[in-house]
Amino acid sequence: MVLDWISPAQIIMLPEERELHAHEHHQLVIGLKGQSEFEISGESSVISSGRVGVIPSHQQHSFSSLYQSEILVLNFPQYFQDEELASRVNALFINPGYYQLDAQIQNLIQLLVCEIQANLDDHLLSRACSDTIIALLHRHLIDENSERKQNRLNSDVIDNFITQHIGTKITVAQLASTVFLGESQFYAIFKQEFGKSPHQYIIEKRIDYAKLLLIKSNLSIGDIAQQTGFANQSAFSHAFVKYKGRSPSKYRYAHFIRN
Repeated sequence: MVLDWISPAQIIMLPEERELHAHEHHQLVIGLKGQSEFEISGESSVISSGRVGVIPSHQQHSFSSLYQSEILVLNFPQYFQDEELASRVNALFINPGYYQLDAQIQNLIQLLVCEIQANLDDHLLSRACSDTIIALLHRHLIDENSERKQNRLNSDVIDNFITQHIGTKITVAQLASTVFLGESQFYAIFKQEFGKSPHQYIIEKRIDYAKLLLIKSNLSIGDIAQQTGFANQSAFSHAFVKYKGRSPSKYRYAHFIRN
């Protein structure tokens, strides 16, 4: 028998341990409170209140609690007898990814899930609540995101802040404040849009500025490390080799030889 409703639906506290796994059913997780770190098919994100992780069947994923994390887990069957439901569910789970729900829809979904949990033997109610949840998710995650209504980060504002503070410590909280977002939400959106963490992005900006100083100035390697915001010359050299494949001194010498 093919069930045409979401079953089971669970509200769970996440453990601190992370275990990579997959399953045959589609799964959708919604952050309720706290923070958790998710990885779906190699893409990482922080799940906080209202943040959604979409996990198609057979996709490798893992998750662990960062801070008192509680999530709502919705398990979707792969197949629905109803063609309209099947179409909407398939559209939801074409690709793995992360989205943001507004508070109103999040609260409504929680209420519907509570009805399902409180009346497990009432298949008619389970079906009605599940249909409503699917319709809400489809409208919000598919229609609204296809129109790109969600907030986007202003890269110029972020880059300007990094440039102005390149010689000092820069935190994720500081960057988040430049675009008026909370730290966890900023982190998740940043990784989605830039394809890397804010920390990696800042390091790359420091390295790019260091390259200019190596080429255009006579500053020592230690002075360049200080002006580009690294803790010391050793940390600077280690990062430079990691990102550019050679030491700062070799990079400077190679440019000197070419010119």
